[in-house]
Amino acid sequence: MNPLEIERLSVRYGKTVALDDVTLSVAAGEIVALAGPSGSGKSTLAAAAMNLLPPEAVEQGLVRVEGADVTTLGEADLRALRGGRVGMIFQEPATALNPALTIGRQIGEALEQHMTLTRAEIAAEVIDLLKRVGLDLSPKRYPHTLSGGQRQRIAIAMAIAAKPVLLLADEPTASLDPVAQAEVVALLVSLVRERRMGMLLVTHDSALAARIADRIIVLDQGRIIEGAVAVSAAVRHNVTEAGDEVLSLQDVTRTYSGRAGHVAGLNHVSLTLGRGETLAIIGPSGAGKSTLARLALGLDQPDAGKVTLGGKDWRTARGTALRAMRRRVQAVFQDPAASFDPRQTVGRIVAEPLHLLDAVSPAARAAIVAEALAQVGLPADAAGRLPQAFSGGQRQRIAIARALILRPDLIVLDEALSALDDALRAEMVSLLLDLQTRLGIAYLFIAHDMDLVRQLADRVVVLREGRVIQKGTVEAVLAPPGMNDGGWIASHRSR
Repeated sequence: MNPLEIERLSVRYGKTVALDDVTLSVAAGEIVALAGPSGSGKSTLAAAAMNLLPPEAVEQGLVRVEGADVTTLGEADLRALRGGRVGMIFQEPATALNPALTIGRQIGEALEQHMTLTRAEIAAEVIDLLKRVGLDLSPKRYPHTLSGGQRQRIAIAMAIAAKPVLLLADEPTASLDPVAQAEVVALLVSLVRERRMGMLLVTHDSALAARIADRIIVLDQGRIIEGAVAVSAAVRHNVTEAGDEVLSLQDVTRTYSGRAGHVAGLNHVSLTLGRGETLAIIGPSGAGKSTLARLALGLDQPDAGKVTLGGKDWRTARGTALRAMRRRVQAVFQDPAASFDPRQTVGRIVAEPLHLLDAVSPAARAAIVAEALAQVGLPADAAGRLPQAFSGGQRQRIAIARALILRPDLIVLDEALSALDDALRAEMVSLLLDLQTRLGIAYLFIAHDMDLVRQLADRVVVLREGRVIQKGTVEAVLAPPGMNDGGWIASHRSR
């Protein structure tokens, strides 16, 4: 009996067909990769396997886990299935973690629900699971104190806690740096082989799929196709001559206090970013990249040093001046779903920054939203739908549209392209470069993908443990492709 069997599965959202007559299976100890462009139905299929489709979805066909049709299970059986017999690693870790609970409590809950263990045994198992996913952290830490990569590994620990027979992994390494990616992939493969657990791997990474999968199934427009067309990555743009200074960090230090003591987010960091320029921030998980992004956006303040936007200090701005500064900078966060209200339509989500302008009429608002959606390749009728009706890649494009709507001077891109397949990455790179050329937008580009850094960035800053360890042009900091990405990965691995 296979862990997963899907027979002639079709799913519709209104007139939109998400899956069309899909049949596949995953055997014990087998890794099946599910590939295809954004919007092809990959995430819908994974959700259907756990009976997690939204209420508006119309489903036909059979989905069996260990022979049981999941669509006929009652609530008690579904609770035993989800997190018990089937583990799920979601694409966006922020949506899988409760910000009000410690990471130890959240991993422990999976053990409490699905296994018979004493409190002492649960505590010991939590420590072991943290080690298994490569984290040397106190179970008393909270998710908001961790980097995106660390949160994703917590989500993986929760998914494997109850030793499931089937693991649904939806882009499980999208938010991790290359070293952590390799470690997590090795862990998942070893778990599958050792425990005879089936794994359905939803991924845009064709190289990853080819390296670890026993079979690759390609979806396009909801149907299984025989193969996929490789798309060449866009060529990095010619370096534009940077204009006026948009962003400056001057000897900035930021530390966080917790039960484990003081943790350095940034330590005496200085950098500048000019108009029409792209500055990439790279480094391992926990290096301080997200802290830097929050300071640039005015969402946090340094303990020492100064952060200025267009020459104006975030710390001293008040009233009208503060509103003007907020119009000049927008963000695309690492986990788009975490920044969306699931009860709001896409049109309302994209229009959210317009409150920083003077009164905008409903007709003008609708036109502005439609233009922003068109810029990122989404139809105008997407404005009337809810975000959960879209794939992970499409939600990322919605987030980009929202960031573009005010035509800011600076956009902070925090792993903004990590959820997109190769074709859409190339399209988004071309779009971002075109907007930068026409509008002079500066990008603060936080990334783990060195190929994307080469395509988009003019200069690179390398962070480790909150300090700048290297900075300069792309050519100076990063070696040519295949040359250890400038050595910072190799040096991190040796630590």
